[in-house]
Amino acid sequence: MKKIAFFALLALLFTNCKKNSSEQELESAKPKADTVTVAKEEIKEESPEEGDCKDIEVEMGSGRECILKDTDINQVYQNIIKNKEVDESEYYLTTLPTEKKSIEINKDGLMSIDYEITKDKVAISMNYAGGVTEVTLEKIDNTVKRSIYHYAD
Repeated sequence: MKKIAFFALLALLFTNCKKNSSEQELESAKPKADTVTVAKEEIKEESPEEGDCKDIEVEMGSGRECILKDTDINQVYQNIIKNKEVDESEYYLTTLPTEKKSIEINKDGLMSIDYEITKDKVAISMNYAGGVTEVTLEKIDNTVKRSIYHYAD
């Protein structure tokens, strides 16, 4: 009788452990709701504004190039400021200058911003103590190629 009771208890313990193990496996296989929600929000934020984008690896830095359809350079420039697509874009001029211009900032590690303006192309260099961020806006037909590169010194 003792042997039967012992085996019955052992069987109960074994099935209980097996059940807990299965529940843990099921729980770990489920995606976290917060992660899925955040991923969906990030996709929604990037998709409408971004257009056709690709990440670019450059020596001692990184970058991203986007082809934005049915827009102009001024609108893309305003979106960079409005959407904070570049760190410290709040220091950008509110409107694009019509000629070459350099602005001393000396705040938040940003030393200066240089604007190089040519026909159908704008190059903005943000000079930091530890590197440079370059933003290039180039008009090509009815699209704008926006390139943002971050370089370390």
